[in-house]
Amino acid sequence: MMSRHYQASKSLSEEDQAKVLKELRLGFLNLSESMFEQARLNFSLALQYDSKCADAYWGLMLYKLRIADEGQLLKDPLKFKDVLKMAECQNAFTFGDDIQKKIYEDLLEGVNAIVTADNY
Repeated sequence: MMSRHYQASKSLSEEDQAKVLKELRLGFLNLSESMFEQARLNFSLALQYDSKCADAYWGLMLYKLRIADEGQLLKDPLKFKDVLKMAECQNAFTFGDDIQKKIYEDLLEGVNAIVTADNY
């Protein structure tokens, strides 16, 4: 799994930010162990505390795709060509800050190349 910093919305109290971050860390850890249902619960809880949490939406997208490692998006872009249409992906971009959007764009670079090509 890609090592990076997950974040909650800045407008939350410190207590709620801590709750969101805990659920995000657990969610991505559970994804990495292919514990998909537990990961879904973690990301859903994060969204209960922070309905604009881009990383929680991103995590739910990975859960729905049954991806244990974000790098899989780069390794098999043809398999995930419809990811850009997923509501969770769109919400991640809607609510993400510039740094998060750059991370998501980098992970979806191969997918986007496949989608925009004429011969897929």
